Parts: sequence; C-alpha cells; structure tokens
Amino acid sequence: MPPIAVRLKPFSNSLHSLATVALALGLIGLVPHISRAQSSVIAIDTSNRKVHVAANANAKRSVGGLTKIATTMVVLDWSEASGVSLNVLATVPDFVGRYGGNVVLGLQPGDKVTLRDLIYATMMSSDDAAPITLGHFVGNDILIRRQRGGDSMEEFAKQMNALAAREGCTGTHFVTPHGLENARPMPYSTAADIARIALYATSRAPFHFYANQKSRGITVFRGGERMGKTLSNANDLLGIDRIDGLKAASTERSGGCLAITADKAATIIKQADNSSVIFRHRMIVIVLGSANPSGEARSLLQQSWNAYDGWLNAGRPVTDQKQLLQYF
Repeated sequence: MPPIAVRLKPFSNSLHSLATVALALGLIGLVPHISRAQSSVIAIDTSNRKVHVAANANAKRSVGGLTKIATTMVVLDWSEASGVSLNVLATVPDFVGRYGGNVVLGLQPGDKVTLRDLIYATMMSSDDAAPITLGHFVGNDILIRRQRGGDSMEEFAKQMNALAAREGCTGTHFVTPHGLENARPMPYSTAADIARIALYATSRAPFHFYANQKSRGITVFRGGERMGKTLSNANDLLGIDRIDGLKAASTERSGGCLAITADKAATIIKQADNSSVIFRHRMIVIVLGSANPSGEARSLLQQSWNAYDGWLNAGRPVTDQKQLLQYF
C-alpha cells in the first residue's frame, strides 16, 4: 500500500515545526502548550511508559467503541480467574435491543455464540450486540458466584471501572460494554486513560489474537442451525508500518477514534561482562475525536518513533517525572 500523506493539524506552522524538531531530538516528551481543537492524542512506548507525544491527553471526552478494549480485558481476566473456557456458548439476551447500537452481524435474541467469537466480534467489527452479550453473560456469572442479586450489565460496568481504576485511570467512567453515548450518565475517558488500558491489554498475550487479524470467521447458532459469518477488522492500518492492533471506533459524539500499536526490530545491547540483553521496542498511539484518525495516528506513530530514537540515543533521560505516563 502506498504511503499516506498526512498533515498534523491544527498546529500553527511555527509551533508545529518547533515541537517536531524538539521531539525528534528527544528534548521534550510532551507538548502541553499546543492546542488541538478537534482531537486528543498521546503516544507512549510500552517498555518505559514514556510519553513521547501528547496533546489534550487528559481531556475527558467520548471514546465510543474504544471502550471495548476494557470490555475485552474484563472478559479475559474473568475467564482466567473463574476457569470458564472461552469456548462456552453465550446466549444473546432478550434485552439486547434496549442498548441500541449497530447489529452488524445480525445477532438476534436467543442466538448462541462462543465467548471467544464474541470477543472477536467486539474487537474487530463495529457490532454492538456482541459486547452486550459478553457483559450480560460475565456480569450474571459474577453475581451468581457472589450469591447476590443485581443487574448483570451494571455489574459488568462496575468491573470495567474497577479495571480502569486499577490501571491508574482518573478521568474515566464506563457505563456500558459497547461504549455508545446513549446511556445516562454519559460515559467518558481520556487519551491518557485509554493508553493505560491499552498498555495493560498489550501486556497480555491472549489479547493480541483478537486485535491483529484482518478477517476472521465465526459461528452463530440459531434455532439449532449453524451459521458462519466473516468479520472484517475496522482498523485499516493493520499491517502498515508494523502496526498490529488495536481498535478503531467512531460515533457521532466521539468522532473518529483509533488506538494502534506497533513494534520495531529489537536491539541487542552488549553488557560490560560481554553478555547481551535484548531490548524490545513497542509504541502505543491513541487518537480521539479526529476527522482523519488513520492518517493522524500513522503520522503520530512516525513522530513518536523519531522522538523515541532521539531519546534512546541521548541515554533515556527523564528530566521531568511528568514525562512518564504514571505521573501524566
């Protein structure tokens, strides 16, 4: 695929040039003085959790389907903790229509789908019945195990918010598994918080299977009959510039949102005792509220790699703790 020509916006020419040069030299790790009227962005490397590019990263805003990264991690954590296999069939609940959203797969109440296939549908496509079904199944199981009554969807949202809090998110409140803004109170998050959740997700090997495939066949059981369906990944940057995840999303309120991750060839560093250490490099870029999320994310990925390389060559200095995500 030919390179995509993009322009960082809406930086003024002078500010954009100064920031780009400074970032490329590794002199600064974030640019809080630059205003982006239409987007919030952040780029961090996963090894050091160093923020290499950021603008409006702590602004609370709608994040649409990027919420589904948290949904998937709650399900994966629950499966590991409970011992319930992801091959178990879950039933699409009768109330699925109440939560609105897209029904790309045409799932209907009573359909049965494995938890694994529901995760694929949640991460790869814009289908919203899949995360609702996951939320109902897992939330209900948690309530039963704890021997208490309650609403399965409220319980699942509670687990999502607990995960966010555990990962250090301070500007996030999830309400539903699909993240649409049709609930009260309105859900919200920040670019920095989505980066924190993405960091956790990418640290878990099982997650990559659900985020890095361009297409996937899944099975839906309806009335005893087996139906095959093919999912296409909405992330059109997969495979470009070594991008292998994470999630694309868009709603009227959130605008274009994209979380991507990419790696670079590992570096082998010689030690004083002649041993070698393999140093791996991976970047996460979050873009919220963009008119061109793919173009902006790809441009920011290159900009952040330039900043990262300059920072490594300078000896990885941290002149301000706020350059690290945990203090951001």
